[in-house]
Amino acid sequence: MQPGVGYRFSSSSSGITLDIGDPWPTNDAVATHPLKIINVSINAGGNVIYQVVSGTINNLVPQLDDYISSTSVLLDRVTAGVANPPTAELTSSNYDATTKTSYITLRSGPDATTNVFPSSDVTSARYPQVIGGNVSPVSPDTDTAGFLVIGTITVDNVTTPTTFTVSQNITGSLWADRIKLASITARYYYARI
Repeated sequence: MQPGVGYRFSSSSSGITLDIGDPWPTNDAVATHPLKIINVSINAGGNVIYQVVSGTINNLVPQLDDYISSTSVLLDRVTAGVANPPTAELTSSNYDATTKTSYITLRSGPDATTNVFPSSDVTSARYPQVIGGNVSPVSPDTDTAGFLVIGTITVDNVTTPTTFTVSQNITGSLWADRIKLASITARYYYARI
């Protein structure tokens, strides 16, 4: 007996073993990178849920609204020594009604006291946060917040989705810079690291 396409076998004094399992890892396992939108599914409530692979912006791990605990949680959360990443939920208000797309956006701003960008105060609304919104980006850049779309989730129906498509814009952690001159609105620049 010789191995063929789609299976492997081994022979020993204990007998013969035929393995018909996939010998190659799935594309998701191979293509994981920081800030990748993963584990997208439809929950029991009929809403799309998703997670984001832990990554950084200027060495800070962003937060994500965990719909189970209703709190903002760092992407690299660990519970009892085991990775426990937060899961976000998209409701009908998170989608553009025409394109049926939610823009998964990284929002970050300068510290309100020191003006250091991005804010390292995890209790501040200016700390880096991944959010889903119905416009691209979720909001125009301001002096207090910059927005970068890391990917999109498009559904077939915004009120009762049954299928979805995920597109990824960012494929790694980021380094960002904020430039503010006089009365001109701050500008934000990003580079993958």
